[in-house]
Amino acid sequence: MIKVENLFHSYKKDDTYAVKDISFEVGKGEIFGFLGPSGAGKSTT
Repeated sequence: MIKVENLFHSYKKDDTYAVKDISFEVGKGEIFGFLGPSGAGKSTT
């Protein structure tokens, strides 16, 4: 299992976050993908 809790990322080291407070779990045997528009933070996550 993969478990991510309260993930944050800022490129500028300030309060402007590219990714803010993301949590998710991927269970054994599951297939997981991120969907969203351009600039939503998929690659950064």
